[in-house]
Amino acid sequence: MATADSRSILASNLWDRTGDDTLSRRAFLGLTGGLTLYGLALNAVLAAWALQAQFRPGTILFLVLGLALPMIGIFTARRAKTMPVALLGYHLLLIPFGLILGPILETYLRVGGTALVMRALMLTGCTTGVMTLLGLSYPKVFEKLGGVLFAALIALVVLRVLGFFIPSLAAAGWIEWLAAGIFTLYIGYDCHRAMAIPATGRNAVDVAISLYLDIFNLFLTLLRILSPRD
Repeated sequence: MATADSRSILASNLWDRTGDDTLSRRAFLGLTGGLTLYGLALNAVLAAWALQAQFRPGTILFLVLGLALPMIGIFTARRAKTMPVALLGYHLLLIPFGLILGPILETYLRVGGTALVMRALMLTGCTTGVMTLLGLSYPKVFEKLGGVLFAALIALVVLRVLGFFIPSLAAAGWIEWLAAGIFTLYIGYDCHRAMAIPATGRNAVDVAISLYLDIFNLFLTLLRILSPRD
């Protein structure tokens, strides 16, 4: 599924992107936050529908929804010259992820019930709130973390791939804690970016995608950490 992999391709000529869709910083932050919340809400609606409809994609459809379409969406948003095209790319990420979130949640509901999902959801929400405040309040701290976080994310992707071939590595709990730490810090880093990059509509979509992926990945990681190991 294109989670950490997707997050790793979102970096960084945003710093130089300007245009006629320039906004005030307050409007930019409001648009970024609104787009992020919209994406999470759309995911919740689609996941609820998928659970109710007992949507269970086969392997090929799962790869299309979890990898191919999201990657196309991210590249579309990153290369978009207008905000509508960037929003189209955003939806090519949101809709597939929302649909496959339903079957994923069904698995965790079977092993841990509603309480497991709610705990992960509350922890994700609290962590997101704290890191948003920290990222906006201490931008200089997070400014120094960009290179370190990107290197850590690449290492995480490599570990995930190796886990397909090394069962003991796939079962290593410390990898999930590493992932949780990376995505937690990325929320703060992306909030710092929202304060630093040119305030354009297209950049707002890009930062919203980054924040959405941070939160989505953190939620899935917390589900794995909290779920029974047996």
